Amino acid sequence: MISLRFAAAVLAAAFPSLALAQADTARVQPLDTVTVQALGSPIPALRAPFPVSVVRGAEIRQARAGLALSDALSAIPGVQVDNRFNYAVGERISIRGFGARAQFGVRGVRVLVDGIPATLPDGQTTLNHVDPAALERAEVIRGPASALYGNASGGVIRLTSIPAPDAPLATEHRVVGGSDGLLRLESSAGGRSGSATYRAWASRLRYDGYRRHADADNLLGGGSVGWTRGADELGATVNFVRYEARNPGSLSDSLLRVDRSQAFARNVEQRTGEEGRQAQLGLSWRRTMGAGALDVSAYGVGRSLDNPIPTNIIDLSRRVLGGRAAWTGGAGPLRWTAGAEGARQADERRTFGNQAGERGAAALDQRERVGFASAFAQGTAALGRLQLLGALRYDRFRFSVDDRLVAADNPNDSGGRTLSALSPALGVSVAVMRDVSLYANVATAFETPTTTELANRPSGAGGFNPELDAQRTTSLEVGGKARLAAWAWVEAAAYHARVRDALIPFEVEGAPGRVFYRNAGRARHRGVESSLILSPRPGWTARAAYTWTDARFGRYVVGDADRAGTRVPGIAPHRVEASLLASPARGPFAGIDARYVSATPVADADREGRLASPAYALLDARVGWEGAARGRVSPFIGVTNLLDREYNTSVVVNAFGGRYYEPGPGRALITGLRLSFRR
Repeated sequence: MISLRFAAAVLAAAFPSLALAQADTARVQPLDTVTVQALGSPIPALRAPFPVSVVRGAEIRQARAGLALSDALSAIPGVQVDNRFNYAVGERISIRGFGARAQFGVRGVRVLVDGIPATLPDGQTTLNHVDPAALERAEVIRGPASALYGNASGGVIRLTSIPAPDAPLATEHRVVGGSDGLLRLESSAGGRSGSATYRAWASRLRYDGYRRHADADNLLGGGSVGWTRGADELGATVNFVRYEARNPGSLSDSLLRVDRSQAFARNVEQRTGEEGRQAQLGLSWRRTMGAGALDVSAYGVGRSLDNPIPTNIIDLSRRVLGGRAAWTGGAGPLRWTAGAEGARQADERRTFGNQAGERGAAALDQRERVGFASAFAQGTAALGRLQLLGALRYDRFRFSVDDRLVAADNPNDSGGRTLSALSPALGVSVAVMRDVSLYANVATAFETPTTTELANRPSGAGGFNPELDAQRTTSLEVGGKARLAAWAWVEAAAYHARVRDALIPFEVEGAPGRVFYRNAGRARHRGVESSLILSPRPGWTARAAYTWTDARFGRYVVGDADRAGTRVPGIAPHRVEASLLASPARGPFAGIDARYVSATPVADADREGRLASPAYALLDARVGWEGAARGRVSPFIGVTNLLDREYNTSVVVNAFGGRYYEPGPGRALITGLRLSFRR
């Protein structure tokens, strides 16, 4: 009831402000024209038999600092984004509870950026190279989608960068400053010339952090070129990142009461953090042939990092090569896609003892390889009031490790693992009225352990953990979507997912701060999601979303303890989010974001439900001025955590010593100026 009252208060305060809108030449922004691409074939959002949410343009970027992907994924039902304000470990993103186990990076959720997988073959995702301020569109499949995307597809996020401007040359420059030593500089330039397009961008972030030992220095850049000639479209994208960040670690409840801004003392002593570099290149070719098209793409990633944690220093070098080919055809109301893809990941991993931030004796030295190959087919059919979508995919993964640290007292732990999965999905949507549709689907997902999770063995041995298996999910869902008016959209969904061999993180006494993994026998996730979107004028958007997630273990025994029935930690049962953006083409604009998160369980051994991160409610606000169409000067100012609430932005699941909590910052000021020119 608390969450519903909070949502009602936010909406009551937000929607009357729409009356302040200035008149515009267009009366409404028709929401039914939204077409989703994430399902593999363009389908109107109203007719899609799976839940897909879309966020676009100003909602992502307008007067925001560009610090995290929470800007692009706010007020989407079923999506939980925990911005830890810690660039050494990144955000935690979960969809319907999948991904909540991640202690760094993203797990269980597949992410693509401009068509290039940010999720590696082994299922782990790092998003250091993604600049939220450079994004134009985010699409989210809420729920299992391995039939469409393969490994780690408990949910899917497709991010699209700002396209090349429709002008010979356009540039944009932005400076943002704020509390906690925030300074961010951005520049971009792009344009079109005949059949060619181009865009390049760069940004620099300096941030001292709300907590001690939490500073960051990130340099990002990228670019894209495109060329069209006749039936052929060619494209290339490149991006890079160099980052340096320190990790303050999590805190216990007693430490929070002393000082919420402190770093854990051992993290400071051991100089924990991460320094990394990554470069990525993607190439694409599309050829239209009659009613069909051939799409071919290839990508390469190079990454290196130095990662001191409290017990060890991890030195990792990674190379990834991958490609995809698909043929899309159609006849009448039928369309189909068939193809294959594969990738190979090569890691050189070395681990040393951490001696006050300096490398000690070698503890691990191994070469790790992951390769996968897959074949897939998908079909859609629009048959009167019915919209059908079916998909089938087969994936085969080969993990291998070559242990190079072998001695008389340290046996050779080289070996390999082969994992495979057949992933079907089927969905149907029925237009019961012109502007109302009901849908149902059954979908599957699988998730292999990542190389990091396989390599972290509680025994301290090298090689891969032979007891860790892939997580598999089957989900059943029903829902409905309705266009209440040309500018009003509402949807609701209910689902039940069964998870086998759920991957669960834990820590041990001998290695605090280092995370290990085990499989729970069974778990089930069930929930209800609802959302409302209003867009009465171009540039004016109000969103509200409510999520209820009940994730519990069904069969889970650790030693002599039976943990069946306990909640899966890291997942907030209730979330309410609302946002309002009034952003006309010229003149003043304003935005407000509100969020309520219920108490979040932190340990799977907590049968009584007494260990939880407390519930919290946050309010952010931003205002500014949008300049003229040419030579724009656009100042803005914003305040996050306007009411200065104390809250924990994230939790560390099953942390040793009760250090479950990662505190969020108090009230913070953000101010900036954007200059844009067009010729």
